[in-house]
Amino acid sequence: MILSSSPRVALPLVLQRQLTAIAQIYLQDSPVFGTVLLLCLYLSGPALALGCVLGVGCASLAAWALKFPEERRHNGLYGFNGALTGIGLCADYQLGAALLLSIAVAGVLTAMLTSVAERMRIPPLTLPFVLMMWLAGAVGSNFGLTGLAPSAAVFGTTAFSYLFCSMGQATFIGLAPLGMLLWAALARRHWHLAMWALSGAALSWLAIMLASQLWPGSGVEAYAAGAGINCTLAMLALATHQCRWPWRFAGAALSMALSLALGILSVPYFTLPFILASWLALALA
Repeated sequence: MILSSSPRVALPLVLQRQLTAIAQIYLQDSPVFGTVLLLCLYLSGPALALGCVLGVGCASLAAWALKFPEERRHNGLYGFNGALTGIGLCADYQLGAALLLSIAVAGVLTAMLTSVAERMRIPPLTLPFVLMMWLAGAVGSNFGLTGLAPSAAVFGTTAFSYLFCSMGQATFIGLAPLGMLLWAALARRHWHLAMWALSGAALSWLAIMLASQLWPGSGVEAYAAGAGINCTLAMLALATHQCRWPWRFAGAALSMALSLALGILSVPYFTLPFILASWLALALA
């Protein structure tokens, strides 16, 4: 038994891979970044950290049991959607046995969906997370999930608050200082990626402010949070994939437009605009 023959080596390695999977939510392959993200989740709400750990653990275990490609498993590519789903479910539903079981099942399903997307040669991004959140919204009450009361918007009126809330809220972290800590951890690893991510949030901020000035009373500010999150993620993803800068701005702008359109239609879109915009930009670039 390899694991039992060297437990002092195996256990830290397993932990390292789970933290790397958590970091992959922001397209990073660093256990240090994953640790910072998990800390921010705990400070934002211990339940979020619990959901993250349970989700990533179940997704990673499923990927191992189903013998998915080893290198991709070790890089956390089958676990991050489980981690994000666990966070999202804990942010939207009351903590209890039904929720914990739902996170565990969703974690397994996200790993399987990621594998299906890969076989179809489609970048999964956070699509498995979106599908699991939709599934929970559709049938969760039948399995004992109880929704939490909607929390007040945490996106402030200042540019500083908006920029760093856009970074943090991608993982349901509501406080701007924690979003800034995440951004600093990203900048410590890849300064240029951190600046591109911030420019996505800035683009959304400027567009929302301009629209509110040109069309007073339009209510566009109500969709600012979703637009900022998706614009930030799109810019980060396209920069990570080394798309040329016009495609980065085009993808970010499209993700913002989709956020506004889906918000007006009252569709719970989560990170879907970022996914669709990134797919299109990557296909055309």
